[in-house]
Amino acid sequence: MTGVVLSRRPARPARVLRIEIRRSVVPWAIPLLVALFLADTYRTAAGLPPVWTVRSSVITNNMLVDFLPFAAGLAAWVGSREGRRKTRDVLTTTVRPALLRQAAALGATLFWLLLVFLAGVVVLYVATALQATWGGPPLWPVAVGAVGVLTVTVVGFTAGALFPSRFTAPLAAIGVVLLSLVGDHAALNVGPGTSTYALLSPIAGMPLSDDGVLYHAAPDVAIAQVMFMGGVSVALLGLLALAPVSRVPCRGLLSAVGRTGRWLCAIGVGLLVAGIAASSTAYALAGTARLGVSGWDIPALHDAASDQPVPYTPDCAGTSFKVCVHPAFGAYLDDANAALQPVAAEIAGLPGAPVRTALVAAGDGVQSGGASYTPQPMPYIAGTPPVFSYTYYTFLSPPWNDPAIPNDVHDGPWNSSLQQQLLTAFVAQSASSSSILGPAQQAVIVALMGAVGSHVHVFPGGDGVKVGGPSAMQITVAGQRFGSLAPAARHAWLVTHLAALRAGTITLAQLP
Repeated sequence: MTGVVLSRRPARPARVLRIEIRRSVVPWAIPLLVALFLADTYRTAAGLPPVWTVRSSVITNNMLVDFLPFAAGLAAWVGSREGRRKTRDVLTTTVRPALLRQAAALGATLFWLLLVFLAGVVVLYVATALQATWGGPPLWPVAVGAVGVLTVTVVGFTAGALFPSRFTAPLAAIGVVLLSLVGDHAALNVGPGTSTYALLSPIAGMPLSDDGVLYHAAPDVAIAQVMFMGGVSVALLGLLALAPVSRVPCRGLLSAVGRTGRWLCAIGVGLLVAGIAASSTAYALAGTARLGVSGWDIPALHDAASDQPVPYTPDCAGTSFKVCVHPAFGAYLDDANAALQPVAAEIAGLPGAPVRTALVAAGDGVQSGGASYTPQPMPYIAGTPPVFSYTYYTFLSPPWNDPAIPNDVHDGPWNSSLQQQLLTAFVAQSASSSSILGPAQQAVIVALMGAVGSHVHVFPGGDGVKVGGPSAMQITVAGQRFGSLAPAARHAWLVTHLAALRAGTITLAQLP
């Protein structure tokens, strides 16, 4: 009788991975992830200015936050599968190491989570590309978000594998949410003169609206974040490889190493050491961060080329008075031109009257190479010929909850605010538009604003120090009286008395 020996080779890793992908629990959560993406991430991005850097900030500020509890909880559920089903002892007799089984389960979970995450990024970037007029999609926020999803998934899976229980998944999800809240709070409090280690949290505040436009967005912090989170992931993978050894007493350690495999133990130790080294290095680098013109700079990672202005050709409108904006903000040009041309005509020909506008970076006041942040007061009039300089963030951006581009509902207050900033900088010849002007200066602004049919905000008390000065009504009446003069008479008086008006020596009674 001829004996037949039946042998079957172990399933290939790729086939095991495909089985895990087909049977993964993650697809059941995809509808909820999509709903959260549309309700939070996509809706938030749609209300932000169509600037690539600003829109991409929702990847880590919104999208990653929505993914955190799902990634941690689902991964912990998958990681605890063998422990919950009491099949760990049975599976130890299989020909493949436990780490390969865990790698397949972890890989399938990561496949689905990263697929949904990157699909959301594609939808977000396609919508932005249809509206943005300058620049291109930044990749570092995508890298930080993807590595964040990977790290949280590995954290949850490791927790499930080491502490298998039906309670591990919800506890992992809750723990990650609490950790993200702590990191968010710490990151929002980072500023000049404070500890900068919290910059390692991928959840940060909303960037300035011109970040990455007038200056390159420095990737220093993003590199440190990827290094830190990647190190945590690598260290946890090493911990998983060493898990079989850690479950035996010291007397059986050598035999456990033999069963696990010396090479596998060596790889686990190497991964653990490498991950800790990478995270420690990133932590140390984050502590050296300092604020620069292009954001937070880390000297060891910083490229000085990012501190140089990005060359561009501005979009301009007007003839005798040119209103210019950056091409990225071209959608605002018509509104800004319509708002500024009337008041520019009122002061044309007067000493110090600007001949054009210039959009400058909101971070231009940062002291290069220093740790302190000294913002240059905005707006201001300077140069020869005089130029009215302003920032997009302060003056051409409506509130975040309003549409990104002024419309009929917001045009009135938006126009008046921009006009008043120009006149304030002109009348006071001050670098600070936030300082409260004297009564006569405010009255002249009331008159000039009234001449173009706009409303102005009056602050009684002059420069904020005087007590018992003219009231808002008295300033308004004096301004209306001055505004009732013929344009030629008003212009002639300003030519003669503008220097005294700027010096603050003109009183309300001296206004004609």
